Amino acid sequence: MSDVFIIGAGCSVPYGFPTGAMLMQKLKSFDYGTKFPRKNYGDSDIFLVDLYQELFGYSSADTKRDIIDDGWYLPSTKDEDLYNQLMDEIVLPFSQSVRNSMMVSTDEFLKNRLGQKQNEQADFGKRLIAYEILKAEQASRLGNIDWIQHFLSRIDQQTNWEEILKQTVFLTFNYDRLLEYCIFLYLTSDKQYADADAHAFISEMQIYHVNGYIGSLEEIPFGAVENGKYQEIAKRMATVWEKRQNRDESEKEKYQGFLRKAQRVYFMGFSYIPDNLKSIGISPGAEITQNAQVYATAMGTSPQNRLRISSYLDLKDFEKRNEPELMPEIKIQRKPSMTAFGATQEYKQKEISAIEQAKKRRKHFENRILKDASAVDLILDYYTFS
Repeated sequence: MSDVFIIGAGCSVPYGFPTGAMLMQKLKSFDYGTKFPRKNYGDSDIFLVDLYQELFGYSSADTKRDIIDDGWYLPSTKDEDLYNQLMDEIVLPFSQSVRNSMMVSTDEFLKNRLGQKQNEQADFGKRLIAYEILKAEQASRLGNIDWIQHFLSRIDQQTNWEEILKQTVFLTFNYDRLLEYCIFLYLTSDKQYADADAHAFISEMQIYHVNGYIGSLEEIPFGAVENGKYQEIAKRMATVWEKRQNRDESEKEKYQGFLRKAQRVYFMGFSYIPDNLKSIGISPGAEITQNAQVYATAMGTSPQNRLRISSYLDLKDFEKRNEPELMPEIKIQRKPSMTAFGATQEYKQKEISAIEQAKKRRKHFENRILKDASAVDLILDYYTFS
């Protein structure tokens, strides 16, 4: 039996990371630059050289580029031609599409770029998303004390903290490595682990990026914007829709195995999009988690959305939690030989049975609550002290 955390973008927001909608807004307002030649050279040009280092052979920080008056330019006509080709065929069409898009999240936008004619745009979109996430890592507000610090502080109070961390399953839908990096800092700063030992410890933990991620901290350091591996990163990033098209059932079955054996399941900062839930094997009614205690945050969600969530996950919405259970209708089929006393006795027996059923449902739902952000503290208490 283990505990399973299902983590969404909301968990990274307190540390300066964008949600899916916020990331979409960043792509809409991004400075995509213009073609060469031009009079002014600025930082808006740098990103394309960084994103396609396998084509250019160097990054914006590389000494191969030339710098003039705090600006920079490409060192050869061949490089300028390649830059312009990328702008014409991929970047400018992508920038126009994303600015005109009616989608509210990057996953939804990329879904419509996955056709054969637009795969290059989808690849570029993933590179750009990775670029924005690495920038967010670089600028992250790790000084903010939020759920990860509380989580690790509680774990640190346990004598078997190493065992707890390694037994816990984390299913994260985030491309960033915020959780891993905070654990790395905990191990190296608070527990005085050597860097290599901390990386080895994290690699033994059960942290699964459901839709892919930037890469391990050893391979790509936290916030390494000019890492040079955007081509590899893009291949590792799979949207929900790609998961649906190229579904690896063994991966889904692995997640289902964790949920089926879980003692407790915690949803934190999660959007509860049905496709995301289905991708880890949670179908409407959530039968797979019936034997677990389920706790979930729902910060910023409307009452109607909470009701939808609670129905999908078979949770009792916290606003309705204290209402009495509805009693099932009790019917007595009176036979000709049955006396009034006998009918009354049979009714009482069925009434007792109905009350017991209601109590069982009450007990079932009392362990399955849906709350707002105040649930985080409760979740952490259950995780470490129950």
